[in-house]
Amino acid sequence: MKAYRKFDKVKALVFTSLAHFTNDGNFLLFSLLVVYFYNFNGVSLVFLGALATIYNVIYGILSLPLGKMADRRDSDSLLLLIGLGLEGSAAALFGLAFLLRWASEAFIVLGIIALGAGQAFYHPIGASILSFSFDKKKLGAALGINGSMGSIGRALAPSLITFLVLYLGTSIGLETFSVYTWVLALVVYFGLRDFHRTYKKTERKKLNAAYKMPKALLKKLCLVSAPVFFRSAFLIGTVTFAAEYLYHVTASAELTGIILSISFILPIIGQPIFGYLTSIIGGKQIVSVTTVVSLFAFAAFLMTDNTIVMTVAYSAVTFLLFNGFSVFLDYSYQLVPPRYYSTSYSFVWGIGNTLGGAAGLALITYLLTFNGITIAMYYMIVPLAVSIILLPLLPKDTKL
Repeated sequence: MKAYRKFDKVKALVFTSLAHFTNDGNFLLFSLLVVYFYNFNGVSLVFLGALATIYNVIYGILSLPLGKMADRRDSDSLLLLIGLGLEGSAAALFGLAFLLRWASEAFIVLGIIALGAGQAFYHPIGASILSFSFDKKKLGAALGINGSMGSIGRALAPSLITFLVLYLGTSIGLETFSVYTWVLALVVYFGLRDFHRTYKKTERKKLNAAYKMPKALLKKLCLVSAPVFFRSAFLIGTVTFAAEYLYHVTASAELTGIILSISFILPIIGQPIFGYLTSIIGGKQIVSVTTVVSLFAFAAFLMTDNTIVMTVAYSAVTFLLFNGFSVFLDYSYQLVPPRYYSTSYSFVWGIGNTLGGAAGLALITYLLTFNGITIAMYYMIVPLAVSIILLPLLPKDTKL
């Protein structure tokens, strides 16, 4: 394998941030379209709910093999192009579901497969590019800035999609959004086309040898992924139904929207803050503190109907827990040698974070079949408590 110089830090941060902005902008695409599929196409909510879980499972399962492929091939810009391109294709397929309504469900299924597969690419690959471009002490801050761009994309894209659908129609609006995504994918590809992973000679020799993850490293990643799994189950499960809970308590759609809008501003600044702290203090400490404190914040959120207290408490929850990209991935960097960067990222992010989220979504959906929204939200404290119990198992921040 040829030796390459370190890639320009500014270019790495700019174009991976654009990729993160694009990727997370598509994250809520299906959730936003559920109301349209249900009300205008007459698609069953049970069917749509099952697809939402399948989407997360596809995302999580594909993350690990894609991470291994990225570590082996050194073709990160091409892989990002494929991933973002699949997300653009998902929007196009969803658009066809409105145009050809006789085959609506088939196009929705194809769109879910494309979206779930596309989402599996960015996080392990984007984090790897930054890991090879930044020094250890600056990586956390870079991941944090990058993560903030993902949060901004997640916040702005639903408004863009809604605007396109309202003014161009559901089908043409979604096809337009797909072209927009493809254009951004090409910009990212050409911006990162010259990036190559810079391995030391010993790393290159090991990389060219048979690829097999050491058992000691696999054990470390499992120990990290276990508390991450349950933490994510709590987070995704409760966030999915946070609007329904707030409306149940406040009886006001306006207050529900205001509380959620304020609460999701803080993760934008929380990503770089916690990313920096992870680099300085260590991943084990940051994961532990944010997880424990979030339990008390969420309990305060549930135990009051005061609007101000609820807003402050839920803002604390989102601030503490919506930092996975900068914290989990920098923590993974602290545990593994460079030849396993993408594999470790995809293991912790895909198996731990994403499949954990799918499990949480399935759990709260099951709970809601027997309980009201308030009781179900209280029950969701259990996976967070399990995550806290598992925190002492987290390995120290040292590489093999």
